[in-house]
Amino acid sequence: MLSSRMAMDEMFDLDLALTMPEDSTAEASKRLPDAESTRHLVDEMPTVVVGCGGQCSVCMEGFGGAGKQVECGHVFHENCISHWLSIHNSCPLCRRKVVST
Repeated sequence: MLSSRMAMDEMFDLDLALTMPEDSTAEASKRLPDAESTRHLVDEMPTVVVGCGGQCSVCMEGFGGAGKQVECGHVFHENCISHWLSIHNSCPLCRRKVVST
């Protein structure tokens, strides 16, 4: 248990997180698309058939047959990637920036 706690301490610097300027999160939120833009972005993503055994990395649930493919090639449930992109502007897996077309 102690070794996993040390690993967490090494991965996350709480002091740094607590001393980050407040406006950095405000600035980041200004760069996020609004709900309509996010919906359009997801609608424009190709819908792909996902084979047996695939799972969405956002919700960790299996695919019901199809998902939305981000430019980097990763595939997610449509609702999952919509929700994710309303909070972040990058792929949940590789963090590649997702740009609107």
